[in-house]
Amino acid sequence: DVAALVDLLVNAKSPSDRSEAEKTVAMVAHKIDKKDEQAAAVLAKLPSVKDLETRCSLLSVLGRIGDNSGLGVLRGALGSKEPDEQGAAIRALSMWPTGEPTVDLLAVAKGSKNELHKTLAFRGFVRLLGLKSERAASETMGMYEQAMVLAPNATEKRRVLSGLSSVASVEALAMAAECVSDKELSGESEAAVIRIAELIYREHPQESESAVKKVMSSTKSDSVRKQAEAVLNMITGKDKAVKTDEETTG
Repeated sequence: DVAALVDLLVNAKSPSDRSEAEKTVAMVAHKIDKKDEQAAAVLAKLPSVKDLETRCSLLSVLGRIGDNSGLGVLRGALGSKEPDEQGAAIRALSMWPTGEPTVDLLAVAKGSKNELHKTLAFRGFVRLLGLKSERAASETMGMYEQAMVLAPNATEKRRVLSGLSSVASVEALAMAAECVSDKELSGESEAAVIRIAELIYREHPQESESAVKKVMSSTKSDSVRKQAEAVLNMITGKDKAVKTDEETTG
C-alpha cells in the first residue's frame, strides 16, 4: 500500500493534507519487515516529481522513515541549487534514527553560508551525537569539542552540554567542569558534571570527586548542591557507611 500512499502525498492539495500524508507514509513504511526496503516507494517516485514543495515533502518522509537506502538521495539534495530543498534534506538527516549522517551535518554546520541551514545542521549534529554509535569514545569527544567551538551562542552551548552529559568518559567530565564557572552555562554544566561523575566514578574516583566538589563550591542552587553531595557520598563510600549504620541500628 505504500506506493498508493505516496501517490496520495504527491497529489495532496493543502499543507495539512500533505503533513498527514507524510506521517502516514512513514508509519506504513515502518511495517515493512526489510528495513532497507522501507523507503523504496518514495525513492521510486522522487525522480519523476518536479514540484519543489512536493520534492521537499518526499525528502521529509525519507527522514521520518530512516532507511539508509535514502541517505544517498538526501546527501545529494544537500547540494541542490534550491535552498528549500537543501533545508528539507538537512531536516531529514537531523531526524535520522542512527548516527550515519553526523559527518554530513557537521560539514553543513561548518561550511554553509545560509544561517538557517547552519543552525538546523548544528542542532541535528548535536542530536545525532547523543545516539548510540560504534564510534570510538575519543572520536565522539572530538565531535563534542567541535560542537562547542561551532556553537554560536550560550543557548546552543547549553544544548551541547546537555548531550555531553550522557558521555561516560573522563574527558567529557573535564569538558563539562570547565564550563561550571561560566554564568551563562553553569546550570547545564553543573548537571552534566553530576551526571557524568555518577557514570564514571568507579573507574575515575579522583577526577569525579574533584569535579563534583567544584560544583558544590560554586553552585547557587540548593537542589544541585544536594545532588552533588549525594554523588560525592557515593564516590567516597559514605552512602554505604550510612546504609550499614542504619541496618545495624535496625
